[in-house]
Amino acid sequence: MESKGLGADLYVDEADRKDWKSIAVIRAGGMFSAPTLMVGAALGLGLGLGGSALVTLAGFGFIVIYMCFVSMQASDTGAPTALLAAPALGVGGARWVVSLIVGVVTVGWFGVQTAVCGASLSLMLAATFTVAAPEWACALGLGLLMLVTAVIGFSGLRWLSTVAAPFLMTVCLYGVAASLAGEGGVGPLVAFAPAPADAIGFLTGVNLAIGLFAFAGFTAGDIARFARTRRDAVLSCVVGVLPAALVALACAAALAIVTGEGDVAVLMNSIGLPAVGLLALVLSAWTVNASNVYSAGLGFAVMLGRDESGSKVTTLVAGIAGIALALGGILGQFEMFLSFLSATAPALAGAVVADYWIVRRARPENVELVEGFSVPGAAALGAGVIVGLVTGGAFAEVPGLAFLSLPFFLGPVNALAASILSYTLVYYATGRRRFTGPVRWRTPDTSTAHGAERAAACDTVANFEPERGAL
Repeated sequence: MESKGLGADLYVDEADRKDWKSIAVIRAGGMFSAPTLMVGAALGLGLGLGGSALVTLAGFGFIVIYMCFVSMQASDTGAPTALLAAPALGVGGARWVVSLIVGVVTVGWFGVQTAVCGASLSLMLAATFTVAAPEWACALGLGLLMLVTAVIGFSGLRWLSTVAAPFLMTVCLYGVAASLAGEGGVGPLVAFAPAPADAIGFLTGVNLAIGLFAFAGFTAGDIARFARTRRDAVLSCVVGVLPAALVALACAAALAIVTGEGDVAVLMNSIGLPAVGLLALVLSAWTVNASNVYSAGLGFAVMLGRDESGSKVTTLVAGIAGIALALGGILGQFEMFLSFLSATAPALAGAVVADYWIVRRARPENVELVEGFSVPGAAALGAGVIVGLVTGGAFAEVPGLAFLSLPFFLGPVNALAASILSYTLVYYATGRRRFTGPVRWRTPDTSTAHGAERAAACDTVANFEPERGAL
């Protein structure tokens, strides 16, 4: 695959741009899912309702900050994630590193949601129909169903995706209301104090919240490229993410506190309507997981030099890997998985933000690419991931590597800062081109000028001369 083919046909034209409201709705719709319920339940039992709300604001607030910068860049250029990362990581880096990381992450999420749904189905069958079905068999069956629809396509999934998240939200709200009514009001919810065995620290909670959504923040450009202006891009992030995150995590936290259950499978079977709860969970996971495994297959196809039509095999392989993770017990390693995400996503975002906002002065006409792997990008990604994992305590429970756990402040914040600093220092230390003029903080006043700059950015990717100095 030649560099000039790195998704150049994925640019969004001016005529296809949307206002912030339509983009915000899409962002909000993805908040209710099995992983959200898992993290929300853990936060509720570990911090109480008030503490989980503060943790959600802190964690998601941090993500929204870098998400806004990535989204504004996407709005400026009309480019998706792979192309946004190309100037910072190099064309080879965008193709191999980003595709590989996105593929691994989406396969992991596929495994997590498949495992949760399998456990929920097994429990529901036993409790409602007295049918003993092993969790592994339920997970295998549901995983294959999700995988088949992703490989061969299912026209009903688009319609299903519009009702699955609201359906799950309604079930969760009903569960909270029914549980509170059974307990005689909100008193037990307000008076709840975490048990010593379940209690977690504030920073630990923030890390969990960040890990839940960190990668979505980095890949925000895939949707934000449809925004008309930077203002639309920012509003779609702030309004679309923070309120929905608070509602989703608060619902899960309240359910866990009132029922005393942190296991999502048990939680969904304890709200009085186990079959309805399971159906809502499976439908939500089905739509999200089909998208997850499709994205993973497409990413691996791009990495291997195949086009979209050749991605069915890689999608199949990715799905089988995800099912294997579900059967292999990925739920038991969920916190470690979130730790990986909370370090990797900010490190990637830091390189992208530093390249566009610091080096290129936030001007699309300054975008230039390097063939192969970019030295500053590799340095930023490596430094960010290492700092994030070490200071975030990711190695604390890993046998033989506990000495690498040096907790300090917030690992994800440290990862972002280390990535931005490393990219900037290495970029200028290697004598690369300097762009003059102040950073442009506002979208150009006229759509004509803005469109011209976007066109220039498109031309840069489609017909560029590689900068010297790549790895």
